[in-house]
Amino acid sequence: MTTLTEYQRVTIVIALLAISVFLTYYFHTVLMLGTVFSHFFYIPIILTALWWEKRSILVAIFLGGLVVVSSFLYRPDILTLNDYGRALMFVVIAFVVASLSEQLKRREQEVKKQRDLVQRYLDVAAVLLVVIDANHTIRLINRRGCELLGYREEELIGKDWFATVVPEASRKTRRQDFDAAIANNAAFPGRRESPVVTRSGDELILAWQDTVLTGDDGQPGAVIGSGADITDRIMAEEALRAAHDEANLYLDIMAHDINNANAVSLGYADLLVDMLEGKEREMIRKLRGGISRSIEIIQNVSTIRRLHSHETTAKPVDLDAIIRAEIAHHPDARIVYDGKPVGVMADDLLSEVFANLIGNSIKFGDPGVEISVRVKKGDETVRVSVEDTGPGVPDAVKPILFTRFARGTSSRSGKGLGLYITRTLIERYGGRVWVEDRVPGRPEEGAAFRFTLFRSNRAREPPAPSAPAAPDRLIIARP
Repeated sequence: MTTLTEYQRVTIVIALLAISVFLTYYFHTVLMLGTVFSHFFYIPIILTALWWEKRSILVAIFLGGLVVVSSFLYRPDILTLNDYGRALMFVVIAFVVASLSEQLKRREQEVKKQRDLVQRYLDVAAVLLVVIDANHTIRLINRRGCELLGYREEELIGKDWFATVVPEASRKTRRQDFDAAIANNAAFPGRRESPVVTRSGDELILAWQDTVLTGDDGQPGAVIGSGADITDRIMAEEALRAAHDEANLYLDIMAHDINNANAVSLGYADLLVDMLEGKEREMIRKLRGGISRSIEIIQNVSTIRRLHSHETTAKPVDLDAIIRAEIAHHPDARIVYDGKPVGVMADDLLSEVFANLIGNSIKFGDPGVEISVRVKKGDETVRVSVEDTGPGVPDAVKPILFTRFARGTSSRSGKGLGLYITRTLIERYGGRVWVEDRVPGRPEEGAAFRFTLFRSNRAREPPAPSAPAAPDRLIIARP
C-alpha cells in the first residue's frame, strides 16, 4: 500500500477546501440552495482528522464559518438555526474522528514497538526463526534466517515457504505434515533434521523444531519454527565415522596378527618350560608371563572398543553358566564356587567381569592362592563376591582401584584397565562394584571384590534344585 507524503496530503486538503469554497458560492449564488452542498465538507474534515488529528478542528471551524458567513452574505433569508447546528457538527465530527485517529495511531505505535522488539529479539538469535501462516506464506523471518537462506527479508515475506526454500523431493511430505499440525493444533514433537535450499541452490540441514500459534479465538493460525544449521556437523560426523571405521579395520587386523604371534610364542614357551631346568626355566616362565600380559592387553583394548562402539542393551543372562565357563578357563587354579542358578540383566560382556576378577586373583596371588566365588540372591538384585587369599588391597588404594590406569602396590600390578572395564560394565548394567578385605580389618589376608546386578524375570530363571543334600559346589584344585 502506497503511503502519501506530507506534501501530497497538504495538496489534497487545499484542493478539497478550494472545492468547498467553490461549492458554497455555486449553491448560494447560482442554484439558490442552502444545505445540500455542505455534506461534501465532511471529506476534508475527516481526512484532516485522520492525517493530523486535532488540527482538523481548525478545518472544521473554517468550513463551519464558511457555511454561516456565506449564508449571511448571499442568502440571509434562509439562514436558520440549522446552519449553526451544521457548523457545530463539523467541529464535533472533527473532534471525534481526531480522537479516534489518535487512539488508532497510539495502538499502531504500540504494535509497531512490540513488533520491532520481537524482531530485535529474533534478529539476535543465532538460529533461523520463521513464522509461517496457515496458507504456507512467510509472515516473519529473522535476520539470521535471511542470511542463512541468502535472501533479503522483503524477498521472503509473503512467499510460499515450501515452494521457496524446501527441496522439491521432500516438499509434498513437508506440506502434508504442516497441514496436519495446523489441523490438529499440535506440531511434530522434538527436534528433527530438516533440509532447506538456499537462494544459490545449496542444500543445508537444519535441526528443526516448531510449534503451532493460535489466535485470540483459540484457532491455529500459524506455525513458528526454528532451525540451527548442522550441515557442517553432519559432514564432520560422517567423515569421523568413515575414519573410525577405517581405524577399526586396522585395529582388527593388528589385534588378529598380534594374537596369532602371541599364540605361537606362548606355544613355544610352554614347550621350553618342560625342556629346561633351573635359571633357564625361570627365564622362560617370565617370557611366558610377558606374552600373557600382551594377550591381556589386547583383550582389554578389544573390550573397551566394544564398550564405546555399542549401546548397552541389558537382557536376561544365565549368571551361573557364565561363572562356570570362566572357571573352566583356569583348570590349574583352586577355585571354590557355590553354584546357584540365577538370571541377571546384563549382556555378553559380563564374562569380562569374571575374567578380570578371577584373572587378577590368580595373577597377583601366590601359587597356592584360593579363590571363592559366591552368589547371594536378593529380592531385586544379586550380589556376587570374588574372594581370594592373596596379598589383599591396602586401604589407601581401595578408593581409586577401579579408576582408569590405577595400579596396586604389588610389583606385578598391571595398567589397571581390567578393573576399570569391570566398573564400567557393572555400572552400565545398573549395579555397583567395590572391594573389601576378605577378613574385615586384615587386608593382608586377601581381598573380596563384590558387585551387584539386577535380577531378570524370575519366571525365566532356571529352577533351583529341590532339597539338595549339599550345596552345588564346584572345586577345581591346583595339582
